[in-house]
Order: sequence, then structure tokens, then C-alpha cells
Amino acid sequence: MLRKGPARSSALGLSLAAVLGVNTAHAEPAPVSVAAAPVASAPAPEPSGASTPQVAGLGILLVGGYGASTTSVRGMGLAPYGATFGLDMGFTFRFGLRLGAYGTYSLGSTTNEHRDPLLGRGFDFKADTSSLSAGLSVGWDVPVHCLVLRYGMGFGFTSMKWDFGGVDPGDVRYADAKNPSTGFQFAPGALVLWPHGKFEGGVGFDYLVQANGTIPSGFIGKLVAGVKL
Repeated sequence: MLRKGPARSSALGLSLAAVLGVNTAHAEPAPVSVAAAPVASAPAPEPSGASTPQVAGLGILLVGGYGASTTSVRGMGLAPYGATFGLDMGFTFRFGLRLGAYGTYSLGSTTNEHRDPLLGRGFDFKADTSSLSAGLSVGWDVPVHCLVLRYGMGFGFTSMKWDFGGVDPGDVRYADAKNPSTGFQFAPGALVLWPHGKFEGGVGFDYLVQANGTIPSGFIGKLVAGVKL
């Protein structure tokens, strides 16, 4: 009996060792973590130069607008502007300087006038006037985002045709005026243009300062549309 005890203990020990060896042999290896390689971010797109309009080139603009007199002439509120139509052409250099020429015709309108002479009774009459303006211009084009700001000055002449009905021009202090009356004018103005390909359109104004005292100065608001070549 004493000999069988140790033998059984040895056999049990060998069996446990075999089981532990088998489990160790079949144990799965620990997973190895692999660091992900950093992904390079795509470079930010550079702003396109197309957003800034190019100012250089020959521009041809059709002009339409409406004007009003800002001064009276010898006690009369003449209105030689009104609905206005015309053409504006010019060449702009790469650095912004623009040289051009313009011509406009204003339909004008008829105004109701009253005159109180020194002798005799006062009377009412109608004054019908219209005008033609033309000249040369110098300006500057400034790109601002998708727009172009144009500042300019025109130098030319205005010819105003007038009609007082059956009233003698001498009775309304107009005896020394020729018909049409013609005089020098200069016209500061500004435009905001929207170029789109070869097309450009915009809105602006001109202020006509008349040197001839028989022609009233005036303000003309205008819309323009045309092409850039």
C-alpha cells in the first residue's frame, strides 16, 4: 500500500503537466496594435483670379437714364434733360486709366412759367426745351471684388433747343440767347459696373455743370449696358 501512493502521485503530476503544456501550446498570441499612418490633408484651393475683373480693353456702353435741372435760368425752371439716351465709348489701360468719348440726347420737357414785367400785366407761358451733350472723358477704373468702380470727368459742350410758344424772347429776358443755345460743360460722374465675360452693365450718375448762363446745370441718373472687347 505504501508503494502505490507515491506512484499514483507521480502519475497525477505527469497528467497535470501534460494538460498545462497543451493549453500553453494552443494559447492565442496577444494582438499587436499597429498605429495608423497619418493621412495627409488636401491643400486648400487657392483663390481664383477670375473673381477680380480685368479692366483693360475697349468698352462700348449704351446709356439710358433720366435727368433734372438743378438751377433756374433767368427766373425760369427750364427742364432740358428728362429722359436721356446715348453712347459711351472708351479704352481702359491695365493700370486703370480710361480715356473715352460720349454723346447723349435728352428729350426734355415742357414747364409752366410766369413772368411779371416791369411794365404791363403779368402773363403765363410754356417753355419747351431739349438738349444734346457730347465730349471727351478721362476716368479711373478700380476693381472691387466682382465689381468695377469708375470715376470720371467729362469735358464737352451742351446744345439746348428752346421754344416759348408765341412769347417774344425779349419779354422773358432771353433776347440775347441763340436758338439753340450752346456752351461748354464739364461733367463729374461715377459708375458701378458688373462685368460678366464680355458683357458689362451698371448704374451711375453725371452732374452737368454748364458754363453758359442760358442753360441750366443738371443731374442725370443712368443705367448702362454694353460689351468689353
